[in-house]
Amino acid sequence: MDENILLDLLELLDLVVFQYNKDNSFTLLSNKPDWLSDMLPDVDVTGSEISMMDELTYLGNFIVDADVFWQAGVSGKLNSGIWNEVSRSGIPCQFEASALNLKNRRILIIQRIGLGLTERQVKEQKIKENLLAFEDLSRIEEDLERYNFLLEAQVEKRTIDLRERIKELNCLFSISNLIQDKGLEVNDIYRGIIDLVQTGWQFPEITCARLTVDGVEYATQNWLETSWKQKSLIHVQDEETGFLEVCYLEQRPIQDEGPFLREERKLIDTICELLGRAIHRIRAVEDLAHSYLVLSKTFEDTIVAMGNIVETKDPYTWGHQIRVACLASEIAKEMNLPDETVRTINIAAKLHDIGKIYVPADILSRPGRLGALEFEIIKKHAQQGYDILSGIEFPWPIANIVLQHHERLDGSGYPAKLKEPQILREAKILAVADVVEAMSTDRPYRMALGLEKALQEISMKKGIAYDNEVVDSCIKLFKEKGFTFEH
Repeated sequence: MDENILLDLLELLDLVVFQYNKDNSFTLLSNKPDWLSDMLPDVDVTGSEISMMDELTYLGNFIVDADVFWQAGVSGKLNSGIWNEVSRSGIPCQFEASALNLKNRRILIIQRIGLGLTERQVKEQKIKENLLAFEDLSRIEEDLERYNFLLEAQVEKRTIDLRERIKELNCLFSISNLIQDKGLEVNDIYRGIIDLVQTGWQFPEITCARLTVDGVEYATQNWLETSWKQKSLIHVQDEETGFLEVCYLEQRPIQDEGPFLREERKLIDTICELLGRAIHRIRAVEDLAHSYLVLSKTFEDTIVAMGNIVETKDPYTWGHQIRVACLASEIAKEMNLPDETVRTINIAAKLHDIGKIYVPADILSRPGRLGALEFEIIKKHAQQGYDILSGIEFPWPIANIVLQHHERLDGSGYPAKLKEPQILREAKILAVADVVEAMSTDRPYRMALGLEKALQEISMKKGIAYDNEVVDSCIKLFKEKGFTFEH
């Protein structure tokens, strides 16, 4: 059809037709100045180019959606729905807009469909709009309910997983304590270990175990070698001295990772590592100083083993904990705190995020900003870490330090919103080290902000959120003593 004929036909209709240009302006194809100029008093509707369309609020919002539609390049039509405007002369009108894609031409059509509406008609229209908005809100609530249901199911599954991890942790600590009991004979230690092994596996009622050291066997009363078997070697100073075997007496539903969990495969290796070091200590019992070092190392390895179990769910968390422990220990030394306090801070730092085993893995590793509900789930890790660690008889306040590592001096932290006098000194040190490491390294949801940003953050909030002496010691380590996380 001839372009002029098309434009003449458009003039016969009670429409305003624009062509949308790439520079975000509009070319007027059909003009109705008798009502368009009344609706857009500040726009020259007699010209061919119009750029100020945002005087009609609803239309401005629709153009944003229309631009996305046009950019898609698919032929079709997008409607705005009916909206109300009051003209400069005070007359209420109703309008509807349409966006068209016509062979690379982006067309906007505005149609006046009602003039001179009564006050009652305007109110009725508002009621209709409110009902539509209510329907949208109802759909959103239904979607939220479905999301909450799925989230609750995930939390329930993670809670079951957590019970299994706690079993493994208690098994490791019980074995570690048994090894350190100087009042027991070697054979009693081995027999005690073999009984404890059953408690760490997913199905203890069908679990049996056998420990072989220097050719001597120690087995559970129900020992029976089956095809569902794990085995790990015990080495003492790189020499094989025995092995530990764990079997299931019957087949249970096989999961994706096989009859044994990944954590259980790591657990048997960790037990054998502890045994290897313990046997080395039992063989060198005359050297009390050396024995003490091995026991201390065994305890430290137990802490590492706990971190390894966390790592099976979130590999980032353990690397983060190690780096925070390094920095926190150096800050404590810079503050001239006693060696025992430095060690306490080091252990608490290595375990401060253990509560994250409660958090679904897809939330921990998700790129992009977390929603409010997901952030609330993550914030619970401090309390959940306390719940795990408070059941272990540490000679130091490890559980309370972990509980308070997100508290701030001004009460802006969590979970208890404690203020300066109520927060442990060790927790204040851990809080600063945690923030500096987190900002200096990459996270799943963002790239690293850099060390300078991290030091600016703690310096700016010194005395407000973070302890003055702790902040000064931390900055001194980096600025004057060349501390790096690579150390």
